[in-house]
Amino acid sequence: MSKVSPHIDLGTGYVQISRLPFDQAIKIRQFVPESSILCFNTSEGFVNDALEYSQYEYWFDFHHNSYESEFSI
Repeated sequence: MSKVSPHIDLGTGYVQISRLPFDQAIKIRQFVPESSILCFNTSEGFVNDALEYSQYEYWFDFHHNSYESEFSI
């Protein structure tokens, strides 16, 4: 599974958790505290499940990939 690109709005990069690949969305919701999930208005509408891209990158690089390699055959 590959890393997704950030959405950029007002100079801030973020990912919308509900738009991540299904397995990533499930795993990242288990990893990040609820207080890290952001809500804000964008030019496309209200986003209620955003995560800063830097947090997503950290999780993907250090937790998601290590989880995948532990269980690969």
